Amino acid sequence: MSNEGGEGLGPEWLAYRFDEATNEIHFVDYDRKIRGESAFLAVNNLPERPFRAEPRPRALELAPPSAPIHFVFHSGFCCSTLFTRCFDQPGLATGLSEPNILNDISGWRKRGAAPGEVGRALNDALNLLARPFTGDQAAILKPSTVTNGLAAAMMKLQPQSRAVLMYAPLTDHLTSLAKKGFDGRLWGRQLFLSMRRERLLERIEFTDVEFLGLMDLQIAACAWLGQQQLFADLIGLFPDRVRSLESNAFLAAPEKCVEEGAAFFGLSLSSEQLDSVTTDILARNSKDGKTFGRGDRDADYVSARATYGDEVKKVVTWAEMVAQTASIPLRLAQPIA
Repeated sequence: MSNEGGEGLGPEWLAYRFDEATNEIHFVDYDRKIRGESAFLAVNNLPERPFRAEPRPRALELAPPSAPIHFVFHSGFCCSTLFTRCFDQPGLATGLSEPNILNDISGWRKRGAAPGEVGRALNDALNLLARPFTGDQAAILKPSTVTNGLAAAMMKLQPQSRAVLMYAPLTDHLTSLAKKGFDGRLWGRQLFLSMRRERLLERIEFTDVEFLGLMDLQIAACAWLGQQQLFADLIGLFPDRVRSLESNAFLAAPEKCVEEGAAFFGLSLSSEQLDSVTTDILARNSKDGKTFGRGDRDADYVSARATYGDEVKKVVTWAEMVAQTASIPLRLAQPIA
């Protein structure tokens, strides 16, 4: 439902959806508490509220960018939500985890929208998201994996932005998918199909028939390899503005990674804010907010490896050969820590 309202769109008005049919931006009033209780800023995650629709040009007049915006691009199941939450603190930054508006624009592009129109809509969306809560130094944006095909465009459109590329080792990535059962394997296939449509898997020179013959985790491994190549290309395109971060490195030294990330993003991180990372944010599950420490994560993976380890090991061995043939790196250059 639409609520046209009056003038003024403060940072609590999230640029939530893009309506391609009307060229309007839908804004919804979500404060920091409501956003913090949702894993992602997406439909079915945030509570339903009236929206305010504004024509795209008018939206930018009412809600101009107010601070830098930086990115956390990721390949899924790699602690990227947790890493982004570490910066989402009053006075530090406003975290934006997988905002739906970018999914809308990505979907519009995949349905055949003109590249120039997509680029203008994308730039407008980024500027509308570059509005952290009052007192915060920047916005830290973690797009969803389905928008990674637009990552290079985002970096070009926002030349002052920096990006951290997060990924999990392939073994951990596949284990995460396997332990989620049907939903995890379906997610891997859906990501593969999205990337295939965007021609992001061309380094893997398989025919459609050969892809059709692959098992679920092999398909997911191909998608992971495609993301690795995309990230390696980003490092090559923007060497001074991009750093990588493997999930195991983050979990082994989270405080150090947050400190390095803050410095890379140009943020002033206080000792109190770093203490909050250690005592609060890292002690909770990033998806549901429940108590969940490093020991719980380790135990979760030990159990999953006992069940799926043999299958995952065989797929990883196969994927490593595919990566070698396609010259795709299994580890990314320029780690942040």
